[in-house]
Amino acid sequence: MTGPSDDRHSFRDVGPVQSLRTPSFEFAEVTRHADLAEHDRRLDELARRAPTAPVVDRLLELSAVAPDTLQEMSLVIGDDGEDLLEDGRANAHAGEYGTALELLTEYLHGRPGHQEARYLRAFCMYRLDGQDRVEALRILRPLRDEPMEEGLREQVRELRRELRRLLTPLEVGAYARTARSDPRGVLERAEAFWELAPEEGSLSCLVALGHARGGALDKALETATRGAAEADVDQEQVATLARRLLLPYLRPAAAAAVAAFKARNPSLARAELTRMEPRWRHSAVIEDFDAYLALCVTGWAGISPPAPRLPDDRADDVYSLIAEADGQSAATLMQAGLADTAEQVLARVLPLVPGFRWLNFLYAACLLRLGRDPERAAVCAEIAARDATIAQAGELLEAIRGWQEARVINPAVDEYVAAMKSVNAGVSPDSLARLRTRLTVLQRGLPALRAAALSEQGRQVVRELEKAIGQRLGEIGDAMAVSELYDRYDAVMAPVQGGVTGVAAADRLARDLDDLAARIRDRRRAAGKSAGQDPYAKLAELVSARRAELDRVRTGLLVSDLVKRFNDLAQPRSPDPYALRTKLSGIREEARGLRRNHKKTLAARETELLEELIATISKVLG
Repeated sequence: MTGPSDDRHSFRDVGPVQSLRTPSFEFAEVTRHADLAEHDRRLDELARRAPTAPVVDRLLELSAVAPDTLQEMSLVIGDDGEDLLEDGRANAHAGEYGTALELLTEYLHGRPGHQEARYLRAFCMYRLDGQDRVEALRILRPLRDEPMEEGLREQVRELRRELRRLLTPLEVGAYARTARSDPRGVLERAEAFWELAPEEGSLSCLVALGHARGGALDKALETATRGAAEADVDQEQVATLARRLLLPYLRPAAAAAVAAFKARNPSLARAELTRMEPRWRHSAVIEDFDAYLALCVTGWAGISPPAPRLPDDRADDVYSLIAEADGQSAATLMQAGLADTAEQVLARVLPLVPGFRWLNFLYAACLLRLGRDPERAAVCAEIAARDATIAQAGELLEAIRGWQEARVINPAVDEYVAAMKSVNAGVSPDSLARLRTRLTVLQRGLPALRAAALSEQGRQVVRELEKAIGQRLGEIGDAMAVSELYDRYDAVMAPVQGGVTGVAAADRLARDLDDLAARIRDRRRAAGKSAGQDPYAKLAELVSARRAELDRVRTGLLVSDLVKRFNDLAQPRSPDPYALRTKLSGIREEARGLRRNHKKTLAARETELLEELIATISKVLG
């Protein structure tokens, strides 16, 4: 009989679990406020908000001016042309705007300063639609600042508000579409329209940023300052921009106070502020800085000073006054490839301005580039991400979170790959046990990996690793169970390696093989493996083959035993004739039973022997 198969342990082909890739990040930010990035970001934001077609018209109705006011106006201008004004007014109220416009235009040739006629003319242009609406706003612009009766003033104000509502989105949209192809021309157009509607803060921002982008910082500051004073729409945004544009002028003036603050002497810093020129000392940013220094005089106990008790944008301006120059220096160093030196600059100043979002951005980018302290980098990047003006903040935070994931997840993936490679050359019970130990340790660490996965990509890698470890451990369990059964097979087959010497030995071996086959069936049912994944299949086939081979051997032994018994009876002796006939009859019946019941296991030669034996005994018995 043949020995056992050597293919005791096998794994299905296993594709490697892919390591997590850290998102790339290239530092590009250099300046923070009123630069190209800020201009383009605001431009894109306004372009999204601005429709490309006019808003639905509210169609204001013309209100009558109080009679006493009309009488007063008539007394001022005299009687000349009064019927033109009356006819123009009547046609306007009747909705005949084209006729009214002609009459009012003629009337204003002789009385160009008449306020009601100018208002009525602008109203008719508004109701006639078209490009005349811009002209209507131009007519109303001087009226905005002229003294007049309150009823008429309210009508002028309402008409201007409606014209601004209709025209401003179109102007912003035109700016957004043309700003990159014709920056000078589109800036001149926007500035001209803003002169007609200085209440529009969004236009103030665009014009100021356009000037700053072109290098005209003085003009940008002037525009933003005026816009902050006159805006009634987006006033807070333009006021914030004006403060930021003022900062480059304030930094040299506040240098002594800032140096004292960095030396941790807020009292001296306050004293230095009193020596500033009045035009700077009374600016809003310096007043906020002074209030912050007063807080630091009594509240600075640890490494970092207390946080300013200011809104975020104003606190950011104070921080910028203190540390903007350090940030610019660090940014320049980073762009020159000197991230290590930049990190040292930032590490010195950041504790003084821990809430400064742009400096946190720079420090996080430095740490990422240097591959240091990912947890600290993530905290800084999260602070930076609160500032919508930092264009790369979201990208940086994503890269750092990917870095954090990779530092935790990739070593586990590498260990899994190394563990699997350790059995590439072949497996043994010892190597399987070692592999199971390594994978079990990895499996215990999966909860920590799941907690570390911050992105969908990271979670996917952890899921793949978890699935692979589970599959491999299942396969190892199967392989070790198969190995145990192979060992049992070896033990069963060892006594018969020289061949089966008798029927009793064959019966013992048959019982052992049947027991082993039953164990294999039980394991296969418990494992629930499909046909293509069954690690017990080869051993089951081997046991089945040995059992079939044993049946043939046993049948042959039975035939040999019958022949031997017949031959023994045929020896010359004087047996009892009756007993001899009985024994021969028994041998013949057993031979017939073998022939009948073991057809499948009888070899041709054995069948011939049986036939010959049966024929011979039958002849003897007559």
